[in-house]
Order: sequence, then structure tokens, then C-alpha cells
Amino acid sequence: MTYNPASLRALGAFWTAQGGVNLGVVGDTAHAAKGYSYHLGADQLAVNAYSAQTTRDKAGLSNAASAIDLGRLGGTLSGLRKFSAWLVVQGQKNEPGTADVREIIYTVDGKTVLRWDRERGYVSPPRAGEADDSHLTHTHISFYRDAEARDKRPVFAPYFAPRLEGVMAQVAITSETAALIDTPAGAPLYDLDGTTKLTTLSDAFVSRTSPYGVGPKRAIFVTIGGVRRVVLVTPTAIRLSSTTGDCTAAARQGWNDARQAAANAAGAAILAAVPAK
Repeated sequence: MTYNPASLRALGAFWTAQGGVNLGVVGDTAHAAKGYSYHLGADQLAVNAYSAQTTRDKAGLSNAASAIDLGRLGGTLSGLRKFSAWLVVQGQKNEPGTADVREIIYTVDGKTVLRWDRERGYVSPPRAGEADDSHLTHTHISFYRDAEARDKRPVFAPYFAPRLEGVMAQVAITSETAALIDTPAGAPLYDLDGTTKLTTLSDAFVSRTSPYGVGPKRAIFVTIGGVRRVVLVTPTAIRLSSTTGDCTAAARQGWNDARQAAANAAGAAILAAVPAK
């Protein structure tokens, strides 16, 4: 029977920790009925299934599934599409770890499904017309079967590391006065550009200290994926802190500390934040 290998369980957990939706690894009854998908292990594959034809797939064939389906990132399909387009470029550049990626099925515009296949050469362009329209709302990634035991999280990690290091355009600070803010559970948390949704607030808070404001949003310190950092949130109430006045120095120091922590945690540490289960 097909099983979900540890490396794909870890990848799914990592994706979820970054605000993505993990749609699954092991194929459903529809996959099983067709019998050719990387979502299936050896005992569910039909004779001559394309996912067991390459030298690498034959060498690593087991009952492990070897594909993952990804859903919305940061709560949006646009977030997923940006990531998917980036991942294809990584494959075309033969970046570290991408040699284990067999194919990526995705869309960049929500209208046309594309498929990049490493078997055509890693620099090859993606082609339309090779997968069904279900991939307009999810991205499918297949890995060569001989890569079952290899950690796949390093393939995804570079996409998230720049955000954690603060390498992006930041919206201007409009208030340098500290405040106490209230925010409900489920409120979106945004990156420092003020528009990129990272995740949502797990618990409501009252009178949380915010060092500075950015228009209607306020800055707070949170931990995402094991990394301490600054994010922006839209509060339901704002009250001046008892320590009013110019808190520029404190805010800058706090942000610098968080940015340094993020830089130190990028790479291996960001992967270690999500244990393989």
C-alpha cells in the first residue's frame, strides 16, 4: 500500500509553517484508478506507468508516494502562483536540490496549466496542454523516486529566507510613538511591505506593545517558523503606551535584533524549525 515517506511529511510540514496549504501526498481513489501517478507507490502502479519509467524512478521504486500537491500560500492562489513560478525558474537554473524534482505542474495566470519536465532538459520551457484544469488551483510537484530519503525542504527554503531576513521593500513608518493594541484571533499578519500576507494570528491579544505604526497597521514582534521577526497587523483598538514619546531607537534596535536573528536562523536553522514527523 502506498505510504507518505518521511521526507515528504517534513516538506508538507515546512510548507504549512510558511502559511501554505498542504493538499496531500498519497493518491486518492481517482489516482489509483488511473495507476500512473507519482502520488502512488509500486503496488498501485499500472504496467508502464510514466512515473516508473526513468532510470532514477526504477532504481528508487518502492511503495512510497513521490509527489506533493500544494494549495494556497498566505491564504491566496496568487501567493501559490508566485512560488510555483519561482520554483520552475530554480529548476531551470539547476539550483541545489532541484535535480531531484522531476516535474512541476502549475499555473501563473489561473487560466493555463503548465508543466515543466526535467526529462526534457532542466533549461527547457514549461509546456501547456499536458495536465488537467485541477492544477489551476493547486501545484503538483513530483520527485524522482530515488530521492525518497533526501530532505526536500532545502529546495523550498530559499524562497522564504529573503522574507525572514527582511530583504524587501518596506512601507514607510508613519508613527514612531509606542502604543498598546488589541487584535482578534485570525487577523492577517503582513510582511514589512504591508501587502504580503504571511499567516494569521492564532490567538487574540489585548494591550500588546507595538513600537511603531505604518498607516492603519502597527508593528509587533512574533515568531514564525521558529524565527523571531517583525510583522504588521491591523488592530481593532490603539492606545498610547505609558511610555509615550519617540521610540525610534528602541524600535530600530528591536527590528535589528529580529533581523539578525532571522539571518542567523536562515538556511539550516529554518529547516530545523519544522521537525520531520
